[in-house]
Amino acid sequence: MTPRDDEPLDLGATELSGAEEDRIRDEHDLDRPDVFDERNAVDDRAGTRSNLLPEEEHAGSADPEAQAREVLRDSDLRTEVPESAPDTMIERRRPEETT
Repeated sequence: MTPRDDEPLDLGATELSGAEEDRIRDEHDLDRPDVFDERNAVDDRAGTRSNLLPEEEHAGSADPEAQAREVLRDSDLRTEVPESAPDTMIERRRPEETT
């Protein structure tokens, strides 16, 4: 576990009420990142995703596995709690609307 791994996961700026945010934090283990990580197999997945791309190798990384872990956490958080990314809009269309 890296030093930041025990900090609560950040939802970012949302339009959620305090009570709703508290409910979501509890429901998704956001204040218990070790539980969130275990449930989402973050450590296992980070190990297989920590290989740097050539352009990343050139820039370097002090800890590619920790970097992969943070990216996976962010992705899992946005998947589980879409409200955590209010500035990101997912547009859903029915097949007949795509032409």
